[in-house]
Amino acid sequence: MAATDQKIKEKKWEAVQIKAFTSWLNGYLSKRNLEITDMSTQLDDGVRLINFLELLSEKRVKQKYIEKPPTRIQKIENLHIALSFLEKEMEVRSTASAENFADNNLTLILGFFWTLFKKYRIQTIKQDGESSEAGLLLWVKKTTDGYPDCSVESYKHSFRSGMPFLALCDKYIANPDVINYETFNKENTVENLNKAFEIAEEHMGIPRLLEAADVAEGSVDERSLVLYISLYFHAFVAQEQQKALLGEKDRMESEMKGLQGSLQDRAQRAQRLEEENAALLARIAELEAQLKARGEEHDSDKQKLQDALQRLQQAEDRVSQLEKQLAEDKARHEKELKDEKDRFSQLEEGKMSLEGQFGELQGQFADLTSRFETETNLRKNLADENNKKSETGVRGLGVLKKNLEEHVEDLYRWQKFLNLDGESEVDFSGEVRPQLLLDISKENFDAQLDVLAKKLAKENDDLTNLLKAKEAEQKAKKDQDKKKKQRQGAK
Repeated sequence: MAATDQKIKEKKWEAVQIKAFTSWLNGYLSKRNLEITDMSTQLDDGVRLINFLELLSEKRVKQKYIEKPPTRIQKIENLHIALSFLEKEMEVRSTASAENFADNNLTLILGFFWTLFKKYRIQTIKQDGESSEAGLLLWVKKTTDGYPDCSVESYKHSFRSGMPFLALCDKYIANPDVINYETFNKENTVENLNKAFEIAEEHMGIPRLLEAADVAEGSVDERSLVLYISLYFHAFVAQEQQKALLGEKDRMESEMKGLQGSLQDRAQRAQRLEEENAALLARIAELEAQLKARGEEHDSDKQKLQDALQRLQQAEDRVSQLEKQLAEDKARHEKELKDEKDRFSQLEEGKMSLEGQFGELQGQFADLTSRFETETNLRKNLADENNKKSETGVRGLGVLKKNLEEHVEDLYRWQKFLNLDGESEVDFSGEVRPQLLLDISKENFDAQLDVLAKKLAKENDDLTNLLKAKEAEQKAKKDQDKKKKQRQGAK
């Protein structure tokens, strides 16, 4: 009898799993337009299993699999790919082999999905430091806190009255037209459970996995109860996520309304701008027409203006040329001025040189004067000694004296001329020899000086020769007188 009851209990647990896992798989597979109705036969090719594992883990199976395997071997290859992905990427060791799926071993297949369900749907439940089944029980206790006749302490006894399920439904729906918790009596256990299962299936999307009588009697398997209650937890989580999405949606809709209002304002402003633009274009067209009409009247003025502008441009070009020429002339004049300054400096140097030469000539003249005085004294002495002085000598000495006087006169005249800073000019008329004026009148200063120097040198040479001749004559006369005396003495 006990063995029979255990088999019946296992069968009920199997039925609960089939319903729960079928709903769970279809909730994911529907995203890829896939579905299962029979877990024992529709997972044997590995295709739906691979798609479910990818959606559950949010990862991709990297190995290539056959989407429609025609043979058992190819189906088993797909299943091996799925189980390898489960172990390596999802870190879950399989409770069933590829051959178990291919052979439609429902018991091992359900054990496989119970392992997955616990990891992804039960063990993820956390509440105040508790997790898994303990965390789920604590969550129900806190969620139903404050509801009368609803004390949640354990899975075995706390859910038999159905009141915790009704409290969860009331908390989730919060609509007295659907469920009013105060109208239920904890004594009506089966009625309470049936009503809770009905409302949960219709309004919360939770499939009816349990029999009300089994729960009321306390004969339901605890795993089945945990699995069913976990669906409530995930329904609340989904509701919170939905509320968050709705809040985000409302926020976005509010922003959209604001944007629409802003866009509407912009559209109105754009319309006003278009109207203003149209009016402006019309005004521009009107002005263009007026301008065209006036333009015909002012074409001649325009041509005159263009001619005037052309003349102005020509004048500007001429001014530019004149400015350029003026600059060139200025540069040339500056160069000429510089050259004149250089020549003046040279003249100053020439002046200083002439003044030096004049000083030398004065010295020479002093020497000549001294020599002349000596010769004059000598001539006087010779006149006393020799009354028969040669007329040629006297005439030559007179010419010499005259020439020297004329040279002295010339030198004094040239001395005045050398005063370059004076304003007066030298007048040579009447006082200087005509022939000398004729010789130097057409010459420049340097040439005139050269003429005078040559004449003076020539006359100096003539005087020297004359003096030498006179000395020779006197020496000869002395020799004759000496010889004469010697002859007289001999006699």
